[in-house]
Amino acid sequence: MDRGLLLARWRVVLTDSGLLLLMALCLIPVWKDGVTWRNAAESLVVGPGVVALALALLAAVAQCAGLARRARGGGLPVTVHADDDTQTLTLPGRTWRPEDRDRFKAALLASGRTSGVEETPAGELRFQWRPLRSWRFVRATVSRDGTTGGVRLDIRGGEEQRGRDDRRQPGRHGFRLPPGSSFVALCQLVRLVECGRSPGRGAGAVSREE
Repeated sequence: MDRGLLLARWRVVLTDSGLLLLMALCLIPVWKDGVTWRNAAESLVVGPGVVALALALLAAVAQCAGLARRARGGGLPVTVHADDDTQTLTLPGRTWRPEDRDRFKAALLASGRTSGVEETPAGELRFQWRPLRSWRFVRATVSRDGTTGGVRLDIRGGEEQRGRDDRRQPGRHGFRLPPGSSFVALCQLVRLVECGRSPGRGAGAVSREE
């Protein structure tokens, strides 16, 4: 498990929920024993603080393990860059001929995770991809890499694209997606390219570009 990613996730958990958790834990000894100087010095500071740090660490470990599970078997390293909004990967062993593009496009439309699929004159496929269970999308481009001739995947996260189960409506801008959403989408799309079928909850990858 990448230490940098674990620490980054730990900070996110503490920032998002640590303060609320600390406040809730601090109220427990006051409710049970009343307000005393000893409670204030010990129970309200040391105990809840340690518990909050430990729970946040456990949550971060679980999140990192979830990312590792999605990338398992494909060779895609799970590093601190897994939380980046932009993910780029080239699959040098795959071709991007018209028939490959058509096959991948058909797999995209059959996956149930896509919205707004478009094909450019240059042969790129641009679409929105739903990496999570909610109807929130990242933007993705699949094209031929000019250097290796393989398949190039570009994922852009950041602001979420919301949409419905209607491919005629590409969605709209909203709040930011959770960290790691672009990486999850990358794992799913690599599996779709490699297997030619709709991805499940697993993942796969081969050659990574940072």
